[in-house]
Amino acid sequence: MIKKQKTKTLDTKDNDNSANCIAPNVIYGCLGSCKSYCYMARYNGDRVFVNTNVDDIFNSVVEWEKTYVKEPDQQDPVYTMVDIACNSDLVLMQKHMPEPLMTYLKRYDDHPRLNTTMATKYPSLLTLDVNHFNKKPRVRVSLMPQVYSNTLEPNMQTITSRIDDINRLKDLGWEVHINYSPLVFHTNWKEEYENLFDQVKKIAGENKCEVIALTNHEKQMEKATPEAREIMKYSCEVKNKSGVMRYPIKHKNRLIAEFKQIYSQFFNVETIRYIF
Repeated sequence: MIKKQKTKTLDTKDNDNSANCIAPNVIYGCLGSCKSYCYMARYNGDRVFVNTNVDDIFNSVVEWEKTYVKEPDQQDPVYTMVDIACNSDLVLMQKHMPEPLMTYLKRYDDHPRLNTTMATKYPSLLTLDVNHFNKKPRVRVSLMPQVYSNTLEPNMQTITSRIDDINRLKDLGWEVHINYSPLVFHTNWKEEYENLFDQVKKIAGENKCEVIALTNHEKQMEKATPEAREIMKYSCEVKNKSGVMRYPIKHKNRLIAEFKQIYSQFFNVETIRYIF
């Protein structure tokens, strides 16, 4: 279900991870097939809300920025980074945008201090040439080992194809980071990530990245296929009152340290912007 509306949720929120702030949603919801783990499927199901009051959304960010003091940080040394797609994949959903994606991006590019960032699992659909922009908008390409992607996000763009798109997007003027999330710990996960890093290094070279470990929810686990539940079962050992499931913290910290050690065999570990 796709519904157009004027959103009343116009709060720009502080953030310390993907960006300096999270903009109000232009689109809330997604039509991707990562239903087995994605938090949007957890809370929103198949509903998609297209918020048409784009001026209000953008002005919320502009007003927030007036009181924000930017300092060099892991988000960006100069610009205040705005995550414009925290609750959707705007590359996949761009045909449903209330205004063309290029037009929406240009709003931020015309602002002297703001820049945009968004994550996608569909970089092949991103064909916008932004070389004429004043600054490079950032796109974060989501990757996981193909063996996990086949089960957890079926019928989506293949991992190899996503990696192949990284250099193409750079040629189009984009700043490209890699989003290794969700980070999946399962049988042979070390070998799977070694193979993934090797492939990335050979095709796309070294890029800044972010890493977020898999979380889940008891209701999603109930609806997931047996194959998906098998992969995700290790993330279900800790459950809070709302039903959200996570890796046990001591176990997770050890695994993250092992992940960073493997990563360091291929890339400078300082290129990991954040990991949790």
